[in-house]
Amino acid sequence: MTGEREKTRAFEEFFKENYSFFYFTAYHLLDNEELSRDMVSECVQLVWEHCRNGDVREWKAYMYHAIRNRCVDHIRHQAVKKRYVEFYKAVTPESYEEYHEDDERVQMILSKMETLPPLARQVLHMCYFQKKKYREVALELGISMSYVKKLIITALTQLRKSTLADNNEKNI
Repeated sequence: MTGEREKTRAFEEFFKENYSFFYFTAYHLLDNEELSRDMVSECVQLVWEHCRNGDVREWKAYMYHAIRNRCVDHIRHQAVKKRYVEFYKAVTPESYEEYHEDDERVQMILSKMETLPPLARQVLHMCYFQKKKYREVALELGISMSYVKKLIITALTQLRKSTLADNNEKNI
């Protein structure tokens, strides 16, 4: 019991002596006071759980690396979240009018799909609307995967040409 109390006191002293260093290490990476304090607190708990039986001289290095790694992980996680937000904003219409325009485009494309040959239309529908892989479509329809690819390329080319022709007529 006495050994545990000594370790606890030693750790408290270690924490008090080094808190500023750890805080500013985190703050330098995160540039956020509250988040820096939270990171230091999490890492203090981590070091206490994993290193309290180790040598006091090892605590500082372990703590420094734990804080640095946690901060870098947090920064990476924020970057990923930012990319998701940017992606969502890019694919989501900003206003009702844009949404309405997108809906009109979808309806136009669906009507243009009706002009495609039946097999091309079916393959396109299975791949894009039913989210099936080319291999699944090929097996289901009894055709080769390369033929599925050829049908999709041909269908998309026809749809693009038809859509471009309609847009050019509207602009004239």
